[in-house]
Amino acid sequence: MSETAHHAVHQHQAPTGFIRKYIFSVDHKIIGIQYYFLALFSVYLGIALSVLMRLRLAWPAAKWPLLAKLLPVAFQGGTMTPEFYLSLMTMHGTIMVFFVLTTAPQ
Repeated sequence: MSETAHHAVHQHQAPTGFIRKYIFSVDHKIIGIQYYFLALFSVYLGIALSVLMRLRLAWPAAKWPLLAKLLPVAFQGGTMTPEFYLSLMTMHGTIMVFFVLTTAPQ
């Protein structure tokens, strides 16, 4: 088999669809971009959880009607329940350690 015929058999066309190219990619550059955006999204999610925790620490008896509408079980009567505060603390730590500190330095 000649060199050109062997090379022509193994050529593949680059993926053209968004899903195929950016979501299910095997290209190392695209995977690096995916890691970057996962870390960035996780940072913002961790910040949002941190803000909710700080609201509880700053004003422990305050009523938050908007948050009570969004999360009725967590904000019973408008105030944050202690169980929800503990779950915020756990999720904040987990997200920041496993999704930010392990993906951002890559």
